[in-house]
Amino acid sequence: MNAQSNHPITDTTDPQFLGPEAGQQAEGQAGGGQAHELGDMRTILQAALTQPGVMNQAYRAFHNYSIGNQMLAALQLFGKGLPLAPIASFNAWREKGRFVKKGEKAISLFMPISVKRRADKDAPAESVEAGEGGTFSMFMLRPNWFSLNQTEGDEFTAESITPAWDAVTAMAALDIIEEPFEHLQGNHLGYARARSIGLNPMNPLKHKTRIHEMAHVVLGHTAIAEMHDDEILTRQIEEAEAEGVAYLLCALLDLPGQAESRFYIQGWLQGAALPEKSAKRIFGAADRIMKAGQPVQH
Repeated sequence: MNAQSNHPITDTTDPQFLGPEAGQQAEGQAGGGQAHELGDMRTILQAALTQPGVMNQAYRAFHNYSIGNQMLAALQLFGKGLPLAPIASFNAWREKGRFVKKGEKAISLFMPISVKRRADKDAPAESVEAGEGGTFSMFMLRPNWFSLNQTEGDEFTAESITPAWDAVTAMAALDIIEEPFEHLQGNHLGYARARSIGLNPMNPLKHKTRIHEMAHVVLGHTAIAEMHDDEILTRQIEEAEAEGVAYLLCALLDLPGQAESRFYIQGWLQGAALPEKSAKRIFGAADRIMKAGQPVQH
């Protein structure tokens, strides 16, 4: 439920914003530290929250990639002292008539890798030999991409992309319904239950709250009964996750409410560390909601 919270407003650029561990990792970020290259999503989220404008710039440069990879690419290019520009693999640049300059090092992004699942140790020997454990996909960092500025060759003009998103389209794709607001008393700005959301008509930032409540649904917060016991989250983490999604999309779409969103997250965390798993969930939900609301390409 996205209600106003009475918490002190403090500096959200403080490296402790996402908890002590994320703060320690973030201290070396300005000079292109290595924390983000290790795939720590809390560090990547920290950068998104404390570097205004980067989300929107990263989307324009890397719109074909996931939101997490967009930020990861931006951080690594900044660390190299390079501007944000299109990225591609060594072979993809060669197909465009451009070649990676000698001595240039690739940046790493997450990509799906098929991993062979171990067969049950009690399975018959013939099953193990036949590889009947099956396979599954997991995301791993791979250094396969180079920026336009790391290449030379034929002239290349990048496609200009402006972030586009429509709430009605997104809710329809995600099977979420916006119903008339029922909490007419108190300071509630919105709520989510099952697959429905409600927004206070007096809410000055309806777009942000709408994304926040949609995130509750997409993250599974409204279906606790269907979650396993070890997956049940505290309300503080649920609210921080949902507002993290709202912040990422407001920043990506360059919408108002970003400062309020940062304060909201900090108020719910109250100095506690945001789990790495939650940071991953935030980026995953933001991707789903963003893609669900984008116009269909013909």
